[in-house]
Amino acid sequence: MPRTEDVLTIFLASPSDVADERARFVEVISEWNRAWSRELGLRLDVVRWEDDAYPAVGEDAQDVINHQIPNDYDLFVGLMWYRFGTPTGRAGSGTEEEFLRALARYRQASGLIDILFYFKDAPISPSKVGPAQLAKVQEFKASLQAAGLLSWDFADVDQFEKLVGLHLTRHVQAWRTRRVQTQPVPLPVTHAPPALLHQVESDETDEDDGYIDLLEEFAERSAEMAEIALRLAAAQNELTEHTQKGVEELGALRASGRELSPKVVRRLIARVADEMLRFTNSVDVEIPLFRAAADRSMAALVKVATLSADFNPGQIAETRDAASTLLTTLGSTRRLTDQFKQTTAALPRMTKELNVAKRKQVASLDRLVAEFGNTERLLVEAITVIDALPAPPTDDA
Repeated sequence: MPRTEDVLTIFLASPSDVADERARFVEVISEWNRAWSRELGLRLDVVRWEDDAYPAVGEDAQDVINHQIPNDYDLFVGLMWYRFGTPTGRAGSGTEEEFLRALARYRQASGLIDILFYFKDAPISPSKVGPAQLAKVQEFKASLQAAGLLSWDFADVDQFEKLVGLHLTRHVQAWRTRRVQTQPVPLPVTHAPPALLHQVESDETDEDDGYIDLLEEFAERSAEMAEIALRLAAAQNELTEHTQKGVEELGALRASGRELSPKVVRRLIARVADEMLRFTNSVDVEIPLFRAAADRSMAALVKVATLSADFNPGQIAETRDAASTLLTTLGSTRRLTDQFKQTTAALPRMTKELNVAKRKQVASLDRLVAEFGNTERLLVEAITVIDALPAPPTDDA
């Protein structure tokens, strides 16, 4: 049976170097709509020049896009990496012009539009880097800060996906708050909040996880991450013991007054190097397990935040406490792991075997520290989303 949905429109702007993120953004929106449009009576619609512009004549290509893309979207999302873009007749690039148009709308009526901007912070192939373009990106980023706009950095497309999911959840919550305030009972579309553009009919049905299912998923995946952190901490301690044992054996031989042959020293060092490689292999096995658990945990938390306006303050506090506890655990583990990495890097370059083991271990620990740090940043954003949840209505309301 047909049903009515409100629609929030999102304009996605970027140069061409973030094609993967643009595609992933559309996937996030599609997944969100499948999971929550029926539950919330809201559908998200993405506007992109490649989907919504068509051949025509104007002052330049960007002028054509400006006239063809609707200017009454609800949310502007900008992306940049190492390319700033091609100048137009009115701005330094098409993306900058689109941002300036959105900013002008925001300053004219901030309740009609919100702006999000993301910068990719990842290594770039030297053959792709244009110093002038990169400098313009940095200048533009600084100009956003000067204009009072908070932007977000992300390391890869997966982290971008999670950030977008959290931030969209926050904007949907703001929409739900406006809707409750302006529509205590069902009203005609002409009474919709200003941020809602139009309504469409849909015949889709969907089976969604409930709040308890999502909390269980978040708790289970969080426990899994904590277990991985404990296993890695235990492995670090074991490696430290083996290394210390090798140092003690070497010290005992020296204290005995016997002349140490290079062969004996090399054998002791080789044993330590083997233990280091075993530890590195265990870290490399745990990293994808940690990432998978973090992905599922954050996905559940995003959905919990989406639903949380319907729950009592105790349930919301429970979710926040769980996220805060995990954040504290990961922060402590990351600091200890980073210290262990620094200790490894400081080992003397005694043999080729030890140097190879040291290099591999440092690289592996770098990846692990990065995973912990990325998840911490996402948890901080998640807690911000939870803290911004509107207070549930009381019986007296």
